[in-house]
Amino acid sequence: MREMFTPIQIILVCAWMWGFTVIGMSVQLFSYGVAVLHGFVTGLIMGDVATGLTVGGTLCLMGLGVGGYGGSSVPDYAMGTVVGTVFAIATGGGVEAGLATGIPVATLGTQFDILAKMCGSFFIHKQMDCVEKHQFDKMGIWAHGWNIFRATLYTLPILLVMTVGSGIITTLLANMPLWLTKGLNTAAGMLPAVGFAILMKYLPIREYGVFMIFGFAAASYLGLSMVAISMFAFVAAYMVYKGLEKGNTAAAAGNGGNYDE
Repeated sequence: MREMFTPIQIILVCAWMWGFTVIGMSVQLFSYGVAVLHGFVTGLIMGDVATGLTVGGTLCLMGLGVGGYGGSSVPDYAMGTVVGTVFAIATGGGVEAGLATGIPVATLGTQFDILAKMCGSFFIHKQMDCVEKHQFDKMGIWAHGWNIFRATLYTLPILLVMTVGSGIITTLLANMPLWLTKGLNTAAGMLPAVGFAILMKYLPIREYGVFMIFGFAAASYLGLSMVAISMFAFVAAYMVYKGLEKGNTAAAAGNGGNYDE
């Protein structure tokens, strides 16, 4: 499989994933459509932008509406896009080959995310110790060290599949011990519930909880897609926004009149 990719391609693809992860943790410019961006850049490196965009767009649609809220772990479709794109182009198998290799890697990305967050507690405690000792320069070093560690951890699967082959990912998932799989799946299943609980704590549920109930009923009982529910949500949000805007304008006009008097 080594002959499928040139050393330059391996270096550029891994450098892109590593650099994007480091910058993405700090700048947070690309929160949506990341899979499409990865598909474009990876396709550019591999010499087939069209295939890269197709694979990235397909995996982006698969992850539409899926987010790691409140610390929950979800499939890493960005990582899957990079791997899927390089193998779709290198093998000439098209989108099918890209999905066959990209989806297992995206699934494996969930476990890497859990591992990264577990290791992140070590870096956080080191930063807290530095704060207590007023060693702010060291605190910054530990903060940047966490970004570098996380980026390196996320780049490892891509390096492995480009140097050894996609079979290693499928073999790893198939031969993973049952106790480890159950443990990771249990943790991954609990984190979304905790994440949504945290998210709901900061949402104005008392005022707008009826919309949440409507969205749940639309998805569970009416079987509406995420796109349809999002359109209803946009209409509801727009109506609420205009109502609040009208109320604030009236209140401001009333306060202005009292001030003039």
